[in-house]
Amino acid sequence: MGAAILIHLGIAIVGIVLLIVIGKINPVISLVVGSLYLGLAGGLGPTETVLAATVGFGNLMAEVGLIIGFGVMIGAILSANGTMKRVVDGLLKLGGPRTSSYVLGISSGIIFPAIYFDVALVIMAPIAKAIAQRTGRSVAPLAGALAIGLEVGLLMVIPGAAALAMAASLQIDMGTMLLWGIPFGLAIVLLSVFVHTAVTDRTWNPARDEEPTAGYTHTPTEHVSFGGVAEGQPLHHEPAQATHGPHGEINVVEAAIAQDAAEAEQLERARQHQLPIVLAMMPIIVPILLIIVDTVSRLALGQSPAAIEFLGNPVVALLIGLLIGIVETIPQVTRSGVDEIITLGAQTSGSILLFTGVAGSLGNVITEVGIGDMLGALFQANAGIPVLLAWLVAAVLRIAQGSGSVAAMTGAGILAPVMGTVGVPPMLILLAAASGAAFGGNVTDNTFWIFKQMLGLTTRGAFQVYTLAQSIMAIIGLVLCCALALVF
Repeated sequence: MGAAILIHLGIAIVGIVLLIVIGKINPVISLVVGSLYLGLAGGLGPTETVLAATVGFGNLMAEVGLIIGFGVMIGAILSANGTMKRVVDGLLKLGGPRTSSYVLGISSGIIFPAIYFDVALVIMAPIAKAIAQRTGRSVAPLAGALAIGLEVGLLMVIPGAAALAMAASLQIDMGTMLLWGIPFGLAIVLLSVFVHTAVTDRTWNPARDEEPTAGYTHTPTEHVSFGGVAEGQPLHHEPAQATHGPHGEINVVEAAIAQDAAEAEQLERARQHQLPIVLAMMPIIVPILLIIVDTVSRLALGQSPAAIEFLGNPVVALLIGLLIGIVETIPQVTRSGVDEIITLGAQTSGSILLFTGVAGSLGNVITEVGIGDMLGALFQANAGIPVLLAWLVAAVLRIAQGSGSVAAMTGAGILAPVMGTVGVPPMLILLAAASGAAFGGNVTDNTFWIFKQMLGLTTRGAFQVYTLAQSIMAIIGLVLCCALALVF
């Protein structure tokens, strides 16, 4: 029966991939179908199968649901009030043009981790293009650094959505995620950007790899849009209404002047209320410090004092950060503008939460059918096998169905039930799955096409700076994970 269950697990995984790639079925639906098949084929029975899937969904949501929601809202606040752009500009002034690709990679991956890749891409891509224009550099290393940084932020650094989901699935606390994810992610960004830049310096051809119009409508001084709203500008803005003259004619000129005056007034208010950059960063700095203090306190004392334990809880810490961001942003965008930001963040987090939950469904069904015990016995013989398997499963899923988040969460979810028996730190499995999920992003990934358009690239160019850059990142990540497995 043991071999048969493993075969059914393979069928479930292959079936999920085929449903997504061939059947064009939404990954959420595909993962639920695969979970139900595995439960029925594994002998749980109809009722217990559905219960296992729903309990797995609910358990993961209890672990990470509010964290993801608050994290997305903080990201929306920081993009709308211009803090992200100010940090990037400041780092560029410190490092100069030669370090611009490293600055962009670190900014998008470590300082502002990609809670949601597409949203962060829309924010950061025009910044990358503007940097290329201002510094006279090729767009290739900057675009590659952006592809690497955003993927690191999404998969390895909290509050990246996939990183949070994998941490919950593997039962890794947020303090451990910070202590491992940030240095590992930083090493990945620096090494990957270096290698990718060296490659594209020899292979990049603007005539073939960039669109003649560059696919770029912003000038370097323009603001970056977030969900149809300009970064650094107030979100709440009533459209100007055409006025009627004494004879009933529509006075379009007066309406346009009134709208321009309103925009000028809002921009001036934003400038007047712009905070020093350290204060503007407090929505991120405060939660991270609270989580770190709680983690260090537990390591040093065995248990944190009640107050520190409460404030250092990720849900409470991120809520505090969100409240700080709201208070700081109200003078710039008005109270109704902040409400609009929060609404946009809530809408974005909905799809993230759904993808996250169904990964928990599959992991719980794997546990209930007993596959965890069998895989644990298999992996005890060689500690390197779980690392390689997590990387390989995630890489195959990424190539096949496109989504790095789905690939990473599935790769980690398959091994979550055996974490107590494999003799490998769960964090290594997370980093291996995250690295594998970066491998081979291609035309099956809708973000590939968004990336191509936002950076003004041909399809050949997109393969060089999206597929190649992230694949380099994946391979370097695997090497580092295997090296760490030998130590731990």
